[in-house]
Amino acid sequence: MIDRYDCIIHNQIPNVIELIGPVVKLKLHGFHEDNHFDHLPYYVYEIQKGDLHVGMISLRIGFNDATMVNGHIGYEIDEPHRGHYYSYYALELIKNLAMDHGYRYLLVSTSVDNIASQKIIRRAKGNLILADLDVPKDHIYYVLGKTSVHIYEIRLG
Repeated sequence: MIDRYDCIIHNQIPNVIELIGPVVKLKLHGFHEDNHFDHLPYYVYEIQKGDLHVGMISLRIGFNDATMVNGHIGYEIDEPHRGHYYSYYALELIKNLAMDHGYRYLLVSTSVDNIASQKIIRRAKGNLILADLDVPKDHIYYVLGKTSVHIYEIRLG
């Protein structure tokens, strides 16, 4: 039986080089067979506004114990381009790729103090399912100073 947060297809879907939306497009930066933090394969896309690089977004493929802390999706908008909802538009595009993989739900984590990211996730119909989850002391987030996270669930489809 497939876990609620797992997908059906655990390998790269060929020819998903670009995802184009009305505001931003995602251009495949790479697909990696193994993430050394959680041992899941993942896509990395460059977020572009026209031909301008504005940030990055990733989608992890699969589910394991680390997914609760890491989430399925990670994104970052470069400082000069923040405040334009580019991460929201990128998140909406990456949802389509997630559905192609057979996901029904996605997990997205954010720092407790990252209010901007929390607003983006809620705008993308994310619901808070775990508040102030303690990050394990051996996790990279903890080492980087992120000692607790909020976990959101986004229902797809």
